[in-house]
Amino acid sequence: MNIDLLMPAKHSVQPEIKSVVLVDNSVAFRGKDVHKVKTIDSKLSIDTIWLDEYATLTLSALKEELQGRQFFDSIYFHDEPLKENKNLVNRAMSWQQVNDICAQYDAQAVIAFEKNMYSTFIEVKRMYDGYLFGYLDVAGAILWRGYDNLNKDVIFQETQRDTISWDGDGGNINAVALKLPTLKNGLAEHAMYMGTKMANHIAPYWETQQRGYYISGNYHFIQAAEFVKKEQWGEAIKIWKYVFDHSQKKVKARAAYNLALASEILSDYESAEYWLDEGLDILGDLKGQSAAVDKRRLIQYSFYMSKRVKSIENLKEQIGAIQ
Repeated sequence: MNIDLLMPAKHSVQPEIKSVVLVDNSVAFRGKDVHKVKTIDSKLSIDTIWLDEYATLTLSALKEELQGRQFFDSIYFHDEPLKENKNLVNRAMSWQQVNDICAQYDAQAVIAFEKNMYSTFIEVKRMYDGYLFGYLDVAGAILWRGYDNLNKDVIFQETQRDTISWDGDGGNINAVALKLPTLKNGLAEHAMYMGTKMANHIAPYWETQQRGYYISGNYHFIQAAEFVKKEQWGEAIKIWKYVFDHSQKKVKARAAYNLALASEILSDYESAEYWLDEGLDILGDLKGQSAAVDKRRLIQYSFYMSKRVKSIENLKEQIGAIQ
């Protein structure tokens, strides 16, 4: 079964920060041997193709994603680059700059795109059937800083890195090329992808995860599974508790596992950890392959639950409560 979980952002932004401004504090990237091409017969580098709109595209995508999450009251994009001296590539924002930007937008924090780099790699190979196969990789890195103007504190500083790829095949080079984006379009896609992904570092997000549970072994498990399909967790819990109280060790441990799942679904993480511990205690001295598999599942779920409890604490810090 699939469940949707609210996950904490990588960085905790205090609830007092209601509005943020996204700014470009970077210098347009230039490098050497940025675009590399490898075909069957040749290798070459191209250093004449640049995307000077990279920061703008990234910040626009970040703004759109953050607005959709409604974590902040307002998200602004200061669309004029701040860095006038192109030689100061590595210089962070001053607190005077941060304060001026926040005052202009009535915001409490600034998220700054400080520096970036990118590269591309195209390779074309001949396949066993004579057709050509090609792919384009676009890799990049962005230095971000978050400035809390209320406390004059840097919320975070991190380098975000990622790669996206495309591939295609055809009878000749031109046919392959038609299935790949141009270098500029590939860079633009990468910029927007990076902005969208960066939202997870700043605001909580929903994540779909899979969970398994025991549905066979005796009639009671089958009956409980029907209640689960109808999302009648209270009825399923009654059955699993009955099985736990009136069964032999192996079935008892499986009931404990299912009770841990039900507790997680109902956001009762303390009970979930309790039932996982019960299941592990029951299986402690049991032998055999089946018991070993059940024990491994309980251990893995227990490790996950420990991480989930910590993530809930982070969520409480970020949004104040968990529904």
